Amino acid sequence: MSVGQNEEQVRQLPEWLVERIAFYLDRPPDSIDRDTPLAVYGMDSLYSLSVISDMEDMLGTTIDPTVIRRYSTITALSGYLRTFVDTDVPARTR
Repeated sequence: MSVGQNEEQVRQLPEWLVERIAFYLDRPPDSIDRDTPLAVYGMDSLYSLSVISDMEDMLGTTIDPTVIRRYSTITALSGYLRTFVDTDVPARTR
C-alpha cells in the first residue's frame, strides 16, 4: 500500500474510528464524542485490541496495542496515526 493511500485512510480515521468503536460498544455512532476518553464509553482491553487489529488491517502495518491507552480519545489516536504516516515511519517503531 502506498503512502498516498495511507494518507487518505488517515484523513478518514476519525469517522472510521467512531464507527468501529460504536460497533464494538453497540452504541449509535452519534453518541461517541471524538474528544471524550474511550474508557468513559467502556472501552476495555478486549475492545481496544479489536480496534487496534482493525486499524492494522486498514493501514497495513503493525500498531503497538498500548496506543489506545496513551492516546485515549479518537482525536488523539488519529493524531498519533497521522504522525507515523506523514513521516513514513512504521508504527511499531514508535
